Amino acid sequence: PLSFGWPLIVALVVGMAFTALLALLLDKVLFSRLRSQGQAIIVVMASFGASMALRSLLEFTFTSRPTYFSRAIQIAMPVGFGIRITSDQIALLLLTAVLVLAVHLLMTRTQTGRSMQALSQNAALARIVGIDVASVVRVTWVIGGALACVAGVMIGILVQIRPFMGFDMLLPMFAAAILGGIGSIPGAVLGGLIIGLAEAGAVQLIGAEWRAAVSFIILMAVLFVRPIGLFGVRER
Repeated sequence: PLSFGWPLIVALVVGMAFTALLALLLDKVLFSRLRSQGQAIIVVMASFGASMALRSLLEFTFTSRPTYFSRAIQIAMPVGFGIRITSDQIALLLLTAVLVLAVHLLMTRTQTGRSMQALSQNAALARIVGIDVASVVRVTWVIGGALACVAGVMIGILVQIRPFMGFDMLLPMFAAAILGGIGSIPGAVLGGLIIGLAEAGAVQLIGAEWRAAVSFIILMAVLFVRPIGLFGVRER
C-alpha cells in the first residue's frame, strides 16, 4: 500500500495553486523588471537570491528540523536484476510519466506551447508576429510553479522534508537537463534516470561521500563531448 492518502493529494492540489500564485508574484515584483534590462545573467542571479530568501523564510517559520509526510514503513518488492522498488516509487514513476506526456502534448500540440517555444527562441520576433508575450510569460510561470510544487512533494515522499532539500537537488537537476538536452522534456527525464542510476552506483562502488561528485563529473563530460545533450538540437 501507499504511504500517503487523500489528505496529501488534496494538500498537493492546494500547494500547486499557492505555488503558482507565488511564482506570478515573484515575476511581477522582481523578474519582470529585471527582464526589461535585457541581461539574462542578472535574472539568473536574482533567481538564486530569491530561492535563498524563500528557503530562509521557510526555515524561520517551520524551523530546519526534518519531518516526514508519513512514517509508515514500506517493504520494497523485487522486480528482477537485483532491483527492489516500493509502491510509493512505482506511483511516482507513473505520475512522472503522466506529467511528461502532458507537458509534451502542451508544448507540441497547443497554441500556448508553440507560443512558449517561439518566445524562448526569439522574444522580439514573437512580438512582431502577434504573440501576447506578457500572457505567455504568466502562463509559463503558473505551469512552472505548479510543476515545482509537484516535484517538491515527490521528493518529500521519498526522503525527509526540510527547507533546504531542494538545494541538494540543484546540481543533479542541472546535470540531468544538460545531459538530456536543454528544451527536451523526454531528454530531461532520461537524463534524470541516468544521473540517478549513476549516483546510486557510485554509492555502492566507491562510497556515499562521492555521490555529489558524480553529477558534476557527468555534467563536465557532457559539456566537453556533446554540449547540446542527448536530444538537443544545434542552433543554425
